[in-house]
Amino acid sequence: MFKYTSVLNKNNNLNKLLNSFSKGSFNNNYNGIVAVSTINNSVRNFSQSKAMFDKRSEKPQNPLYHRNSTLYSFTPRDVLTKIEKDFVMPPSYEAKNLSDNFAKYSVIFLRKFSNLFFKEKFLHYAIVLETVAAVPGLVAGMFLHLKTLRNMQQNNWIKILMDEMENERMHLLSFMELTKPTITERALVAVTQAIYWNLFLVFYLASPKTAHRFTGYLEEQAVITYTHMLEDIDSGKVPNYKAPKIAIEYWGLPEDATLRDLILVIRQDESDHRLVNHEISNKIILNNNEPIVLENHFHKPIIVNPVGEEAIKEHTAEGIKIQNKINPTSEL
Repeated sequence: MFKYTSVLNKNNNLNKLLNSFSKGSFNNNYNGIVAVSTINNSVRNFSQSKAMFDKRSEKPQNPLYHRNSTLYSFTPRDVLTKIEKDFVMPPSYEAKNLSDNFAKYSVIFLRKFSNLFFKEKFLHYAIVLETVAAVPGLVAGMFLHLKTLRNMQQNNWIKILMDEMENERMHLLSFMELTKPTITERALVAVTQAIYWNLFLVFYLASPKTAHRFTGYLEEQAVITYTHMLEDIDSGKVPNYKAPKIAIEYWGLPEDATLRDLILVIRQDESDHRLVNHEISNKIILNNNEPIVLENHFHKPIIVNPVGEEAIKEHTAEGIKIQNKINPTSEL
């Protein structure tokens, strides 16, 4: 299990952890090695052995990407086996209002339109999908970054959105090593990206909560697409190529990794992005800027203490209002 936990400023646990690290000691209560960052007071507990942590720390810096823009940067064969064994197809987020339904059915329309063009050319479809999927994180992160500078206030979502953007770009670069898009497909990618960038820019200005909900539904479709792709690899419709070197390095895949192994970790990435964007949309609705706390159990990523969860459980008047506005991400 990989566990990502953000600690608020008022919590003293971070200082205790930092002190223990400075003294060269580790607390056994954390069930493994804990990587600590002073940025946004965040703690990442990978729940791994010291040997595994050492293996991760050996991973060299790369000019193409940050080492930790994915939770799956060390996925040897045993981890891949667990990912596949434990995976459960996530349900679709239940639309609660008009903006949710607009986001949901817009994505369904785009999915049907793209199916008409690509049909079963999954690798080519994946390339176009990833050129589009990398846009929301960049747009949202850019707006929040500028807002932070303008208002001179901290924002807890910039890092996770920038990680999402980079992660999607690494999906694209990996697929580009496996297939060469036709001139028509390259033209479609250029046109699609130009249109989508400008539309999403306006979309985000008009309604950030709907834009993140839209992205959450888009990521749901990505999970479905990669699940179908795994089925087609198993049936022989899609060749099980050797995974490109860039993918093996980025996700820490075994040296004999194949396209199937690559799809397993990409599907997990998309599942994470789905949950994060739905949670951000919920937080915007409730005017909550707390960090995203994500635990990944391979088969089902979980938002820890999702916004509004306690009020809904207590079923107070405020809880009823919240329940009418959002579907807690703990139920996804």
